[in-house]
Amino acid sequence: MGVVARIVVYAPNDYIAKWACSRAFLRIAQLDELMSDYRDDSELMWLCRQGHLASVRVSDDLFFVLQRAIELSQRSSGAFDITVGPFVALWRKARLTKQLPTDDELQRARQLVGWEKITLDPINRTVKLAVPGMKLDLGGIAKGYAADCALKVLKKFGLTRALVELGGDIVLGDPPPNRKGW
Repeated sequence: MGVVARIVVYAPNDYIAKWACSRAFLRIAQLDELMSDYRDDSELMWLCRQGHLASVRVSDDLFFVLQRAIELSQRSSGAFDITVGPFVALWRKARLTKQLPTDDELQRARQLVGWEKITLDPINRTVKLAVPGMKLDLGGIAKGYAADCALKVLKKFGLTRALVELGGDIVLGDPPPNRKGW
């Protein structure tokens, strides 16, 4: 997901700590393969390429995150919007080239943005994008979801005293021994 991942655990022994953390990091890597907009082969980027042609069936994880993102967009009246990918791409390019996007580039990007342009079908677990060229960016939600999932993995190994941090997004389990909090 383009960030450093860090896990801190309190475990009964080194073996359990290493094994549980390796499984949690594996879960983070699996989610990165699904949701990264930096990877052309991610499920998210495949959806962006194909989603305007027909409804696309997606994994449970991706559908869950898209569903939550749309709920946040609705509740925030669009202040949170995962369809901003075209703008993000323009600004990434501007940072590299040291040239601001043109008015035409900004106008073209604007036509591709809008959370209302995503249709979710929870029964069939499909996603439809209304406009060709839409690019979804899950940077505002995927890391938190991945951290939540990593913490769940740790808890399955009995490690409830844990901290998972992905690029500043932090999820906490129970506090360290003899402390009230982290």
